[in-house]
Amino acid sequence: MGTKKRIIAAGIIGNVIEYYDFALIGFLAVMMGKLFFPSDDPFLSLLGSFGAFAAGMIMRPVGAAVFGHIGDRVGRRFALMASLMLMALPTFLIGFLPTYAQIGILSPILLVGLRMIQGLSVGGEYASSIVYLVEQSSPNRQNLYGSFVSVGAKIGMGLGSALCGGLLWYLGEDAMGEWGWRIPFILSIVIAAAGLYLRRNLTDNYQPHEDKTIPLVAIFRHHKKLFGKFVVVASVIWMVYYTLFIYLPIWLEKSAGLSKADAGSINTISILLGVIFIPTMAIVADKLGSIRVMKIAAFFTAISIFPLLYAMVHGGFYGALAATSLLVVLLCAYQAPIFSAVVHALEHHGHRASFTALILGSAAGIVGGITPALMTSIVEFSGDPYSPAYLIGCASVIAYGVLGRIRG
Repeated sequence: MGTKKRIIAAGIIGNVIEYYDFALIGFLAVMMGKLFFPSDDPFLSLLGSFGAFAAGMIMRPVGAAVFGHIGDRVGRRFALMASLMLMALPTFLIGFLPTYAQIGILSPILLVGLRMIQGLSVGGEYASSIVYLVEQSSPNRQNLYGSFVSVGAKIGMGLGSALCGGLLWYLGEDAMGEWGWRIPFILSIVIAAAGLYLRRNLTDNYQPHEDKTIPLVAIFRHHKKLFGKFVVVASVIWMVYYTLFIYLPIWLEKSAGLSKADAGSINTISILLGVIFIPTMAIVADKLGSIRVMKIAAFFTAISIFPLLYAMVHGGFYGALAATSLLVVLLCAYQAPIFSAVVHALEHHGHRASFTALILGSAAGIVGGITPALMTSIVEFSGDPYSPAYLIGCASVIAYGVLGRIRG
């Protein structure tokens, strides 16, 4: 494997593991809700499952602060190795957790605890790999290299979704709910071993800066407004992301009347489309500029989100597939340029890992983490299946306005 290919593979492997786990949580949310958060009300069981997901995600800003600091003060390579090892073990252990029926209240407590450890490590992994890839790229390919992190995420989600779908088809829903759900978590150790192998000889020419100011202190002292703008934009992007890839399969079943198998198929196809369109939109951003492409995506998301959800409800399987595919393209145009834009927002490379980690960790961890539970709740309490469209549309209008205030 050539040097550049090895750098890319090593940079994205952690995100393959991270989003493989997220795909499992999304696909198995209903089953795991019944096993770990049993209730007579299916809504409460599902909300409990998404609550465990959110608990892990909310730890991401903490992990971002810790590993961002390590990346700036010690080195990118050390942060990447440490975050990978801390992330892999909890995913594997979830496959062996006793259920509520076996040990009672301790079961959901252990699940939430493992999810929080995952969230801590993921907060560092995501940003560390982005900064590493962008800094290793040539000047005319920075969006493309930064986008490979999201390609890794899509690959992980595709693996997780396809494996769960295959097991559901082979084992049947009863066996999958009893013990089959454990298999995808246990198999995660294979991806983790591949990650450690790829990262064992990472090259890293980063040298910590002589300035001993704590990076987070410097960021909030000198770059507070810029930080706030990027947090807003990134938060909207990750709201759309987790709606599309985590919540939408559940929504398609309940609001569009699709079967679990059809919803799962659409989810898998949409993830595979993401693998294609994330680097495609990154190449466009390298030509047109990161901020310009994100503004275009924000505008078209705002005006099209309601028609797309309407098509999903009334268009049957193929209407839902077409609408979801269009939403994937918009999300990729939204997301692909954010990575390089955040890394290069600061000229001071000694603060980049912390700046990037805290922005993306806060956006994905807090906003992205609560999105599935939020969308579940607003649809349940409003009785309106289109309520997610109103929220995403308004958020995209805000993102468009903020992007206009960031120099591209």
